[in-house]
Amino acid sequence: MNKHYLLLSACLLFSGAAHAQGTELFFSEYDEGAHQSNVSYGGATPSSGNERALEIYNPTTSVVNLNPYSVRRYSNGSTSVFQEEALFRSNQQHVAVGNNTMNPRSAFVIACGQATLPSIVSAANQFCADYALTPAATNKVIVGGGPIYFSGDDAMALVRYPSGTAGVGPGVIVDLIGVIGEQPLLAAGGTGGNWSGTNPIDGTGANAVYVASANQSIVRRPSVSTGLRVNPGPQNVPGSNPPVRSTAADAYNIATEWSVYSYAFPPGTTGNGSVGAQLYDQLGQHIGYTGPFGAYQTTITSTLAKFDANISVYPNPAHGFATVEIKDAKVGAVTVLNNLGQRISAQAKGAGQESLKLDVSALKPGLYFVQIVSADGQTKIYKELVVQ
Repeated sequence: MNKHYLLLSACLLFSGAAHAQGTELFFSEYDEGAHQSNVSYGGATPSSGNERALEIYNPTTSVVNLNPYSVRRYSNGSTSVFQEEALFRSNQQHVAVGNNTMNPRSAFVIACGQATLPSIVSAANQFCADYALTPAATNKVIVGGGPIYFSGDDAMALVRYPSGTAGVGPGVIVDLIGVIGEQPLLAAGGTGGNWSGTNPIDGTGANAVYVASANQSIVRRPSVSTGLRVNPGPQNVPGSNPPVRSTAADAYNIATEWSVYSYAFPPGTTGNGSVGAQLYDQLGQHIGYTGPFGAYQTTITSTLAKFDANISVYPNPAHGFATVEIKDAKVGAVTVLNNLGQRISAQAKGAGQESLKLDVSALKPGLYFVQIVSADGQTKIYKELVVQ
């Protein structure tokens, strides 16, 4: 399966050379607790079992306006947004608290609205809306309620909107946890898996440290200064059941950029750990960051949006042939992709004004994605194409 077919035109990702400095917000902590419902873990009320939170870090030297940002949840392997909510400094009643900005070198925490643990509640800058809450004038819901009800097998995205207002126009994914379009399996025929892996720098063999997106508190490795902006290849070999870990070069391994600092079920406990022992005491401060600081990159999304706006694909639906019309954009390559790895490629001249014909007559009817890469290789977008 090719990684790119998963991406919808409505959720464009920016792909470019690694930036030497931190110029954009990124996820810095991910917490998914194993706490049980109706059990007290020291909070004011018994836990609902939703002790979850995400931390976002500003690695720039600039004050960053949060109005263009949102957090998305892609649930259970879906390529469609299940829940999305704008970032908004608020209290438990979702009332604005202070300016909706992030200071340089600071962290912002969005927690589940039902979290009860003092370490989460005290660190939260925002409590997400109720599950499945509909968008209304009184909340910041964009799609389907609070995304911080995530499970360990969901893909989570940090999104920035070129319009300057979250939910208005197309959004650009500036960081990603997991793989959009894949639901990692726990065992044969099972669900409820997680994004997991090991990294040799943490140990190998019996000493390997297992990093996972379920029942752990994990942090971004100190040197990471930018988010994951391209959907990676699947963690497991597509269709394998029981799941077999993929050995492809682009296969997702959460341990590449993340490390664990607290477990609900530590290694060696064979599942007999104490769920209440999981800690969240690093939440709200990404103090271990060692990456470089840079000025906020204000043009990243506008550049991508302009590139996207200058390219169209028609007719749509298409039968036999499709045309890629390029105006005021230098394109290097165009590829039609599907989930079976089928592809049709066309090489552009990079002239800025041209039309490319794609012969799709051999493709089975269905939904495909057209990947368009700029001539310099710095920008990559995806557009939907229905083949009849």
